[in-house]
Amino acid sequence: MKRARARLPWPALAAALLAGLAGPAAAQPADEHGAATAIVTQLGQDAAHNHEHSAVTADALADAKDALERATRLRVAGDEAHAKAADGLALEWAETARDLVRAVDAETAAADLRRKAMDAQAQLDRSRAMVEEAIASIGRLQAELEQAAASGGARAGGHARTAVEAHDGGPGAAKKKKGATKGGGEAAPAPAATKKDPGGTP
Repeated sequence: MKRARARLPWPALAAALLAGLAGPAAAQPADEHGAATAIVTQLGQDAAHNHEHSAVTADALADAKDALERATRLRVAGDEAHAKAADGLALEWAETARDLVRAVDAETAAADLRRKAMDAQAQLDRSRAMVEEAIASIGRLQAELEQAAASGGARAGGHARTAVEAHDGGPGAAKKKKGATKGGGEAAPAPAATKKDPGGTP
């Protein structure tokens, strides 16, 4: 004789299946719900210390939090389908807020690079100006040295010509002879002896 299998009535079986499905879903949130919650928490902590991030993510984070709360209420009420839809919406808002933060960081980094490039260009211009001024100063100094050398050579040549002319009896020698005549020429002849007069008078 076969033993009859115990059969649960259909309403009881349906209730057990719903309880089994709703229980784990309520205890363990869906992946989208958890991911959205993690992003919202992270960005909230970041916004507390960064005013730029806070300004651009405030609206998106608020929408993400509202969607998460709606998903939680729907899941508690047993409306898992709409709860999952709310989780997906929350994740989209959370990812939008994260993308805004990345955009702000990228813009800040680009601004820093532009500022550094401008500073480097200004420094390069100053260095170029200093080099050009140094080159010009060296050129002026070299010209002065060449002029001084030319003047010194001309004076040395003049002295050499004067010495040669004086040695060869040129104008320099004539001047020297003339000066000698004026200063102390030949001695004048001595006066003739006085003749004595016949009377013996000197």
